[in-house]
Amino acid sequence: MRRTSLAEVPSNLRVYLVRLAVLVAGLLVFAGASLAHAFGLLPTALTIAAQYFGVVAIVWGLNAFFFRTVALSWFTLPVFSAAVFGVLFLLGYFVQTVAGPFLIDSTGRFIGLVRLVDLIFYAFAVMTIAGAAGCAFSRNIIYSAWSLLFAFLGVAGLYVFLGADFPAVAQVLIYVGGILVLILFAIMLTKQIGEDPKLTNAHLALPMGAALAAVTVGTLAYMAVMAPWQLTPAPSYQPVSAALGTAFLTDFLLPFEVASVVLLAALVGAVIIARKEIKEHLDSVLE
Repeated sequence: MRRTSLAEVPSNLRVYLVRLAVLVAGLLVFAGASLAHAFGLLPTALTIAAQYFGVVAIVWGLNAFFFRTVALSWFTLPVFSAAVFGVLFLLGYFVQTVAGPFLIDSTGRFIGLVRLVDLIFYAFAVMTIAGAAGCAFSRNIIYSAWSLLFAFLGVAGLYVFLGADFPAVAQVLIYVGGILVLILFAIMLTKQIGEDPKLTNAHLALPMGAALAAVTVGTLAYMAVMAPWQLTPAPSYQPVSAALGTAFLTDFLLPFEVASVVLLAALVGAVIIARKEIKEHLDSVLE
């Protein structure tokens, strides 16, 4: 294979490569001087000089990519670089002396007040709400399906915090591993959705949906505030699988069987509708 020399590279590309190399060198000089000064290997005067020359190299390298309209000559380049260096120096001084200690102190107080378990719970709650919002408001049905994944995972995490191990595992295995994968396969195998993902996810009846959402949020908020919640000193993480199985086969046997019949009817209806569409499509093709 024949190697390409630097002389054969187009002139514009050579200019960009040179400026990119100078930009990287300026970043290395600036970072190296800062680290050397932090470890006491470089005095303050030499550190400021090295950082200034690093900023000059960075500005000259960026001049080819970002602010091309700024005409920087050999006279204006040091002046403009000095202004940039002054702004960076003031920002660094402000962060080191004012903002840094304040943020460290505030973070320490915040961590002392909030436990890690609470943060993880709020993370799962935010994941659930954000995933549900993305599923409801996204105009792309593929994005809605992926948002539904995060909503399911968030609900599974909340089940774990409630001490319900079986619903959490069932949430992941059935909803994430079964229903969501089935939805994704249906989206990918449907021709019309593949051609236009926005086709089946149009926003219809927005005023009615907004009214229902307001009623739902108001009802849930009222229940959350007014319900007599029982506080326990520590949640009990005992297995609930045996208790659920016993309840399904004794006290809740009739609702369990009714739910199975409803699911069977839905499967049969889906098969009938699919066969009808396939038959109509074949009849139209044969005609």
